[in-house]
Amino acid sequence: MQKKSITITPNELKNGKLPSGYDEVIFKLSDGNWTKNITLPLQPDNNNRVIIRSSAKFTAVLDVKPVDVPPNTLDITTGCEYKFVYSQALEMWVISGDKVNYSTPNNDGPVIPEKPAFFVFYTIADADWVPEIFLPAKADNGSYIIVRSRATYSSKVSTKNMLFASTTHIKKNDEYIFKFLSNFGGWVIDSAPVRTLRADSIDLQIPSPTSQHTQVKFSNGNWIETIKLPAVAGDRDKVSLTSSANYTTTIDSSNVNMPGMMKLHTGEHYDFFYIAENKQWQLMKYPDSIYYAKDIQNGNIMPLIRPRTIIKVDDDNWQPVLKLPLGQQYGSRVIFQSSATYPFQVLYDDKNYSVTQGEIVVFKVDEDTFWQKETITLNLLIVYSDKAADKLGEHVIRNRLIEAFNLTNEALENSGANFRFRLVGLKQIIAKKNWKTLSNVISELRDDPTVQGWRRDLKACGVYYEGTEDGCGMAYVKADSRSMIASGSINCGTTVMRHELGHNMGLQHAGESKSYNQGYGKINTIMGGNGIPYYSTPQRYTPDYGIRMGIHDKIDAVRAMNKFSSTVAGYPK
Repeated sequence: MQKKSITITPNELKNGKLPSGYDEVIFKLSDGNWTKNITLPLQPDNNNRVIIRSSAKFTAVLDVKPVDVPPNTLDITTGCEYKFVYSQALEMWVISGDKVNYSTPNNDGPVIPEKPAFFVFYTIADADWVPEIFLPAKADNGSYIIVRSRATYSSKVSTKNMLFASTTHIKKNDEYIFKFLSNFGGWVIDSAPVRTLRADSIDLQIPSPTSQHTQVKFSNGNWIETIKLPAVAGDRDKVSLTSSANYTTTIDSSNVNMPGMMKLHTGEHYDFFYIAENKQWQLMKYPDSIYYAKDIQNGNIMPLIRPRTIIKVDDDNWQPVLKLPLGQQYGSRVIFQSSATYPFQVLYDDKNYSVTQGEIVVFKVDEDTFWQKETITLNLLIVYSDKAADKLGEHVIRNRLIEAFNLTNEALENSGANFRFRLVGLKQIIAKKNWKTLSNVISELRDDPTVQGWRRDLKACGVYYEGTEDGCGMAYVKADSRSMIASGSINCGTTVMRHELGHNMGLQHAGESKSYNQGYGKINTIMGGNGIPYYSTPQRYTPDYGIRMGIHDKIDAVRAMNKFSSTVAGYPK
């Protein structure tokens, strides 16, 4: 039977969905004959082949979820050629091409050469084995090395050129995936074999890891009352705790950085990274306790069972007094979120605080087990132009601004800032004819009688404006009371607000300050690209690889804002 082959282009196909039913599909992209998104045939047969070639100057994106490579998508750039053969046994496509290399110790030795192919598959086996594998010092950004073992004997990957000296023991059938981050000049573990332990096999403390990722599972027939994280681990080793048990386990916090109370209940999950320079585990992912005020008996908040407790208060869900429990675990936090018309009192130790409408107030247990109020409140007036309302609709523009406001407070919570914004007004103003750019707007709003009148009446520390003017965002940096004004445009996204208010609070873009009051461009923090919901701080770590989100005394936006927030709380003056 003659094999069926087809050569096809995006213009002929009308899209990038490659057809099934062919032994071979050759897909060619070129300038004027291009598509952005490509998917492989959805119903392939064994040994079906696809070849993708591009001479187009634009980059296409291939969905590689059904391919034996780490990322979900693969850039198809000019001059590249990739081949894919479908394996029925593996139930996936196997990649080859000029950016792919298959390597073994017998062919290439234990040292993977510098500037390797974008994908390197390095496989060890019984007759093709080395005790240690060495990653190259240099590679293209985003390159992958996939180390697989079919060998009876164990091996390891040298940590010499890794960003972190994680545990890399290799056992039979293991697969480690390493990714090169050129910004940091080293390899990180993108994926590691998960070593799963039964909880009842552990005598209180989890043993030292034998992979970068250790998971402990709890169930009704597999449970212990208390568990402690390993005393020794590789740098950025990860431990996950999951439970389906009806019984509660206490997580010992003695070697965890300021975690708060940690109880593991059924259906819950905790993740930790080991931070070698701190010699402690860092809590990365955890469940929250969420309560409604009306459900708290007699206003007495129960003893805490999770690191963070959120208490929601509104007009139909209100109590006049809420009391924080005594003698709680160091680091535990309680967040009060109120939309209630009437204020309520929070009693803590021998103190009290009145929470008013719109406030988000955070309390935290200190080392002496006393409650401390962690945040101050900064009132914010938001205004939008009539032109923005006409273009989007009144309902849409208001919801958009509320979303942006919530994203800003979310970022402050994520980053450990000592203040939260309270929305005290959301009002429409008439845009002036001479407002061509956002710079024009913020300059004139400083003395606009209508806006400044609202600001005085509402006791707003600052003003945020959104309109249709040219520019994405504009704000005064480390603003005085008169200039505490920031702005954004409806032509840009809802993350602009958190960036521009960062300027008001004293922050510069990444690389634009000689001090620490700046963003971290390498990881795209809010003032360094605005790609993640964090302001730079060395007290937080990225959830993927555990990279610090700042550098002590060099990049620390949160420190700068925290120093300035009490000054802003006194505005307007």
